[in-house]
Amino acid sequence: MNTLKTFLYMGIMHGFFTFYFPYQLASIDKPYFDFGLFRYVAFPFWVMGILTIIWCSMDFINKGRGTPAHVDPPKELVINGLYRYVRNPIYVGALLIQLGYILWFASPLIMLYFLLFFLAFYVLVVFIEEPILKNTFGASYDEYSQRVPRWIPRINKVS
Repeated sequence: MNTLKTFLYMGIMHGFFTFYFPYQLASIDKPYFDFGLFRYVAFPFWVMGILTIIWCSMDFINKGRGTPAHVDPPKELVINGLYRYVRNPIYVGALLIQLGYILWFASPLIMLYFLLFFLAFYVLVVFIEEPILKNTFGASYDEYSQRVPRWIPRINKVS
């Protein structure tokens, strides 16, 4: 059942805010400049972003015994997989997708959307999610948050 709920939640939330809405914005805007062949670098950003979102969603289902939805959060703190490197990999994946849109469309509206997208994630994480996680998981979340960065992955030897 968590798989279905995750599929629906992620399909609606990321389907709209990460894919549909920015594509529509880019479609009505004129490019600010031309990246030329460099625009094809968007494809690895899109692939990395999509795979990150899928992988982490599966970790919420399998390891956390819940979903990424705020109304049905995981029962266990998820600190494996990509969560070993960054505390918010689903959001990082969504931001990678937005960077792909910037490279592909070179749209000023997409660039503004990226900034607002990140700001919304920042507010959500710092003022809502982190206090809930601290309250729910206590010392284990405190230790995890001291060890793992919030946004920029720290790639080093994992112990």
